[in-house]
Amino acid sequence: MSESASTAAGTPSPAAVSAAVPSAVPAAPTPSDLLTAATGDDAVDEALGRLREVQTLDLRAQLATFEAVHEALQDRLADAEG
Repeated sequence: MSESASTAAGTPSPAAVSAAVPSAVPAAPTPSDLLTAATGDDAVDEALGRLREVQTLDLRAQLATFEAVHEALQDRLADAEG
């Protein structure tokens, strides 16, 4: 084993171990991934779609949009729970 791949005691360095072990945890989606990926639920997709342009709105309009999306998602969750 090369010096960079092991410590002085001969055990693998953390970098060597992490390179050798595949990640078991998939990468978390980014916010833009969430806004562009279809969920398969039209009500959820419509609510999330309202967030796409939220950065271009003034602060009051952003707040109103976030509240409307939150309410729509809560309503959809309540519908799904029966």
